[in-house]
Amino acid sequence: MPLTVQSSIDTTFLDTVHFDVSCKFPPGYEILDDIVIFDTGGLRPFVLNDGVLKTQVFTISAYITGRQDFRLWELYKATMHPSYIDMRYPVILRWGPAENPETKECYLYEYNPPEGVDYKSAELLGVKLTLKPI
Repeated sequence: MPLTVQSSIDTTFLDTVHFDVSCKFPPGYEILDDIVIFDTGGLRPFVLNDGVLKTQVFTISAYITGRQDFRLWELYKATMHPSYIDMRYPVILRWGPAENPETKECYLYEYNPPEGVDYKSAELLGVKLTLKPI
C-alpha cells in the first residue's frame, strides 16, 4: 500500500532508542503538531561537558506538507531576529515513556527547508529542525 500524506501524519514514529518523540507548537501553529518525525538527535535530559552544563541542541528530521513548510518558515522568522530571539513561540518537545516523558520547552533555532522541490508534485518534504531549550 503506498504511503499517503494522511497515513504518514497519523503514524507515530519512534527514534533510535524506541521512545516516542513529539512536538507541540505554539498557538496559531497547530498545523505543525502533525509533522512526521523520523529521526532525532540530542535527546538527553541534560548535557555536561567537563563538569559544566551545556546548552542542548535537538535535531529533528521530519516529513512535512507544503503548507506546513510555509508555517515553519513563518515560525522561524517570528522567532529568530538579527539582534534577538523572540521567546513568545515555544515548541514543547517530548520523548520517552508515555507515562513519564522527558519534556523541554524550546525555540526553533534553525530550519533547513527542502531544496529543489517542485511543490506542485511533492506530497511530503524532508526537512530538519534544530531546537534549543529556553
